[in-house]
Amino acid sequence: MSNEDLTQQQSPVAQSASQKLSMQATTPPAEVPGYRLERFLGSGAFGQVWTGRDLNTGRPIAVKFFLHRGGVNWSLLSHEVKSLVQLSADRHVVQVLEVGWESDPPYYVMELVTGGSLEEMLSHREQLPIAEAVELFHKICVGLNHCHSKGVLHCDLKPANVLLDDDNEPRLADFGQSRMTHDQTPALGTLFYMAPEQADLESTPDSSWDVYAAGAILYRMLTGKPPYRDEKVVDQLDTAGSLPKRLARYRQAIQESSPPSEQLKQTGVDRTLTRIISRCLAFEPTNRYANVQEILQDLDERERARSRRPLMVLGLIGPLILLAAASWFASRTVAYAGDKTRQALRDEAYGSNLLTARFAARTLEGELERYFRMCKTESSRGDFIQTLRHLLDDPQATQMREKLVAAGTPEKAYELTDVRETLLDVPARQAMEDFLQQRLQRYVDIPAGVRRPELDSMFVTDKNGTILSIAYANPVTREKSSAGRNFAYRTYFHALPNDLPKDTPIESVEPLKYTHLSSAFSSDATGIWKVAVSLPIYIGENGELIKADDEEVDEDAEPDAVFVVTTNLGKFDLLQGGEGANLIAALVEARQGPLRGTILQHPYLEERLATGIEHKGQVYRVQHKTMDKLVAGGDIDYVDPVSSGDDSENYAGNWLVAMEPVALPAADDLGTERRPGDSKASLMVLVQYRLAKVFAPVGAMQSELLWEGATAVLSVLLIILFLWYFVRRTGKQRAVPQQTAATTRSTGLTETLQTKV
Repeated sequence: MSNEDLTQQQSPVAQSASQKLSMQATTPPAEVPGYRLERFLGSGAFGQVWTGRDLNTGRPIAVKFFLHRGGVNWSLLSHEVKSLVQLSADRHVVQVLEVGWESDPPYYVMELVTGGSLEEMLSHREQLPIAEAVELFHKICVGLNHCHSKGVLHCDLKPANVLLDDDNEPRLADFGQSRMTHDQTPALGTLFYMAPEQADLESTPDSSWDVYAAGAILYRMLTGKPPYRDEKVVDQLDTAGSLPKRLARYRQAIQESSPPSEQLKQTGVDRTLTRIISRCLAFEPTNRYANVQEILQDLDERERARSRRPLMVLGLIGPLILLAAASWFASRTVAYAGDKTRQALRDEAYGSNLLTARFAARTLEGELERYFRMCKTESSRGDFIQTLRHLLDDPQATQMREKLVAAGTPEKAYELTDVRETLLDVPARQAMEDFLQQRLQRYVDIPAGVRRPELDSMFVTDKNGTILSIAYANPVTREKSSAGRNFAYRTYFHALPNDLPKDTPIESVEPLKYTHLSSAFSSDATGIWKVAVSLPIYIGENGELIKADDEEVDEDAEPDAVFVVTTNLGKFDLLQGGEGANLIAALVEARQGPLRGTILQHPYLEERLATGIEHKGQVYRVQHKTMDKLVAGGDIDYVDPVSSGDDSENYAGNWLVAMEPVALPAADDLGTERRPGDSKASLMVLVQYRLAKVFAPVGAMQSELLWEGATAVLSVLLIILFLWYFVRRTGKQRAVPQQTAATTRSTGLTETLQTKV
C-alpha cells in the first residue's frame, strides 16, 4: 500500500487466515440468493470481495464477505452497515443493495462501481483542470453532506475511497473508519488527508475532520500532491518510531509548514477557491468550516459569482466601452471642429493679412509718390540748373572727371585719391554741394509729426556716374563722403534691374533716360538698406532744363547729369495699430537676381539699429521657393528668416503671411517720364501674423471643451462605478449563506486504532 493509506494491521492469526483464504479464492465463500458471483475482486482485513450480477436485472454488483469473526465487533459493524444502508439513498455514496447478516459468513451486497478510484485517476493525470476538480469536489461534498445529515462521519476520506462510475460521477466508499454521531471513540485516517487534531489517539470525532479531508482531496486534484507532503516530512514520519510519536510529528509538520495557498497561487487557482481550500485546511478546527454545508454554500456562491461575472464585467466594461467610444467620437468631433475652425480663422486671417499688406503697399506707394514729386521739383529748380551748369562747365572739374573715367572702372577710379581730392576742392563743385545741403536741410528741418520725406542723401552725378556733389541728412566726414567717386554700376544710374560689378568699364554703362526707382542697395558705411529715386537731367544750349520726352531731345542723346535722392528703407511706416509683435510688416526685394527675397526692412533690423548694432554684411533672405509661393498668393506656414539671428526669439515660430507688390506712381500724375511698362517697383510688402495667435481661440475652445468633456466622463465613470459597486454589494448580501447546525457530536469506533503509513 502507498504511504498515504493509513489502514489497519491484522493480528498474526488474522494475517494467516487472510493468506490462506487468498490462496483459496477460486470459489465464493457462500452462495448469495438472487445473485451470481463471477469473479474474485480482492480481500481485506475482514474478508473477501466478489463481483457478480443480479439474476433478475443483470445489474453488476459487488459482495463483501466478512470471514474473520474473531477480530470484529459485530454489534458496531451491524450498526455501521445499517448506516450505510441509510446512506445508500444518495447517488454520491456507494449503494448497499442487500445485507445477509444471518448468513455464514455474513455479507452485504453493494453496487459495482467500475470506473476505478479517484486515486487511480490522479496517479495517471496528476493534476486536473480547475473546473473538473471543482465539479468533482462539489459532488464529493454533496455526498459527504448527506452522510453528515444521517449522523455518519467518514473519518477516512481520501482519493482511494472515492470511486468513479462510468460517467465519472464520484461515489464515497469504504466507511470502515466512519463514526456515528453518538460515538466518541477516536478514529485515525490517512496521513496528509487526516486533520491534525484527528492524529491523536484521545481525539473526539468531529465533522471538521471530513472538512479537512475534503479540502485535502481538492488540493491534491489541483496541485498533484496532498497538502504539506514532501520528502522531508515523509522521512521525519518514517523515523519517528511509535505511533503516538508519528502522530505528534505529523501535527507538528502541519503547524510549521507554510500555508497551502502559496502553492495554489502557482497553479492559477482563483482567490475565492484558494480561500475555500485554505479554510478547509486551517490548522485550528475553529478556523475551518463548521460543516460541509458551509463549503457547498461557498462553492455555490463562487459559482453564482462566476456566472454573474460576465454580466458584471459587461455591466462595467460595456458602459466603459460606450463611454470610451463616445469620448473618442467626441474628441474626434472636437478635433474636426477645431480643424474646421482653424481653417476658417486661417482664411479670415489670411484675408485680413492681404488687406493689411495692400494697405501697407498703398501707404508705401504714397511715400514713393512724394519722393518722385520732390525729386522732380528739386531737379526742375532754375537755381539748381544754373549751379549745375556752372559745375559741368568748370574746366578743372571737367578735367578731373575725365581722369576718373580714364581709370576704366569704378573700382580703379576709387584708387585715384589725388584726383578725387582735387575735384572736391573745385569751388563750383563745392557751390553745388552747398546748394544741395541747403535744399536737403529744408526737408530735414520740417517739424516732427508733419508728413515729410525721410531723406538720407541728395546728390547729382555726371553722365559717367561720378558723384559731383552730395548732401547728407547726417553729415559725414570728407573721407566717407561719396563725392568724387564713381558709382556707374548702381541701378540708380543705369536703371538696370541689378547693380553691375564694380569692375564694369565706365564708358560701357549708359545713364538712365527715365525717372527710376532703384533696386535696394546696402550702405557701405552702416549696412542699412536704401533705395533711390533718380531722373536724368538734360540742359539746353541756353542753360534751360529740357524734359526727357521733349522733341528737342534726341532719342539717343545722353543726359548731362542724373539727380538722385535716397532714403533708408527702415524709415517707412508700413503698419499702424497695436498688435505688437504678433503682426509685423517687412519689405522684401522681389526683383529677379541675387538679391531676390532679401529682407530690406523689418522690425528686428530696426531694433538692432536702434541699439547701435550694425548688421553690415548680414543678410536675411526668404528662400526662392517660398518667394514663388508667396508671389503666387499661396497660404503657407512661414518661418521668418530673421529668427536665425541673435536675440530673435520674438520672431520664432510659424507665421501666416501675405504679400503685395508696390506699384510706382503713374507718370501722368507726376509729369515725369519713365520707361514704358515700368509700373511696378522691385519691392514687396510682406505682412505676417503669428499663427499661434490666430489659433489661440481654437486652442482655448478645445481646451475648455476637452476639460468639460473630461469632467463629464469622470462624472459618468464615477456613477457607473458606484452603481456597479452597489449592484455587486447587493448581490453579495443576497447570497449570504444561512448558518446550519454543525454536526459536531462525537462518534464511535468501528475498527482498530493502529495506523500504518
